[in-house]
Amino acid sequence: ECPVRRLNASWGAVRLPKIGEVRFRWTRDVPKDIRNVTVQRGARYWEVVFCCGVQLEEQAASGLSVGLDRGVANAIALSTGDIPRFPRNHIKELEAKSGAWQRVAARRKPQPSQRGWRRWRKALRRAAVLKDRAAACRKHWNHVETTRIAESFGLVAIEDLSVGGMTKSSKGTAEKTGKKVKQKSGLNRSILETGWGQFERLLEYKVAALGGVVVRVNPKNTSRRCRKCGHTSKRNRESQALFRCVECGHE
Repeated sequence: ECPVRRLNASWGAVRLPKIGEVRFRWTRDVPKDIRNVTVQRGARYWEVVFCCGVQLEEQAASGLSVGLDRGVANAIALSTGDIPRFPRNHIKELEAKSGAWQRVAARRKPQPSQRGWRRWRKALRRAAVLKDRAAACRKHWNHVETTRIAESFGLVAIEDLSVGGMTKSSKGTAEKTGKKVKQKSGLNRSILETGWGQFERLLEYKVAALGGVVVRVNPKNTSRRCRKCGHTSKRNRESQALFRCVECGHE
């Protein structure tokens, strides 16, 4: 048992076994039914996480439905025509700076007995902080968009994608090397950069909490099949932005 008490508007305190009372920033209300408490250290600060039992009230889901398409150029696109702007440039800038500090650390000496060990530690620290800021930016955007979608629609359809399979390396083996390895690695980075898997996990529990449902659709030929006549052909998709069925002319 880890009792929690509020000290003032900004601070609270939790009593941890064998440690005693630890103060923390009070960022949100903590429910009374605390199951366990986890203290973890990130690249920038310590965090205390409370796992609580919460009784959700049954809600009537919105009668609206929407389809979501996940992509590389645009993280998500809604069937309503809305394309939220993903902070790709900011995340790329942070990750590029993190990579630069990692290269600095690689040139410095990691052994404690050698000169330059403290500078090596400092370079690794700066790289980790920048990487953590990029991850926090991605997670914040995914939280904001999934909350907006869950509150607006009662039925959300998404492609049933295997993100782990799609981001596997294509290097192959020494005996049988892969093809277009550089292009595939660039695609993998773009997919992981937007956090497709994280977006899907957040969306699923938020929609369920508001009484809605998430439907997974087989992604095969979804961009080539005409929804009017059902004709499937790669000629239907002239470009990413234009669909024109060669059979019925639906555009």
